[in-house]
Amino acid sequence: MNAPGLTQMFINLTETFPLVVKLVFLLMGLFGLFVGFRGLQSLYVLASGDQRFTNHPPSFEGGFAQIALGGALAVAPVLLWQAAGTFVLGGDATTALFNYGSVPNTGNCDALKIALSYFFMVIGAVAWFCGGLQLYDGTRGYRHRGGSAALYLVGGVLCFFVNDVAILVGNTLGMSVSLDNLCKSFGAGG
Repeated sequence: MNAPGLTQMFINLTETFPLVVKLVFLLMGLFGLFVGFRGLQSLYVLASGDQRFTNHPPSFEGGFAQIALGGALAVAPVLLWQAAGTFVLGGDATTALFNYGSVPNTGNCDALKIALSYFFMVIGAVAWFCGGLQLYDGTRGYRHRGGSAALYLVGGVLCFFVNDVAILVGNTLGMSVSLDNLCKSFGAGG
């Protein structure tokens, strides 16, 4: 049974989305190393008085904040899973997507649910990266552009763990809120 065009496109991207998530986390880790280096550089400038390596006056608070932010960005996936314990009660439904065998796929509906879950994981990972950029701008004394870092971080957790959010909302409202309903609307039942 062939799925309609948009559904088939998402199903075909099932293998690509996890790679994009890994790439975003890799870029976040590299950015974390850069931010940590900038923090150490700021503290060096303050300790030595050598202003050759900076074009803006550093501060102790900014330097230490950059070091802490750099460490947090380097281990962003770990912090994301820890945040899942706070916002979505552990992220068990999302954890099931990361099994070491093949992803259970009994039809187009399962494939579409997995693809959409991975798509939201990409959005969540990018939101965390944007939140890290916002925090980095804050450590340098710049005003936030495009929203608050907390909104990006919490929104990123909720997007990354969209299946768990759907379960929590469904249990709270007492109705079926899940990606199964999207399967029906896309016509990918099966």
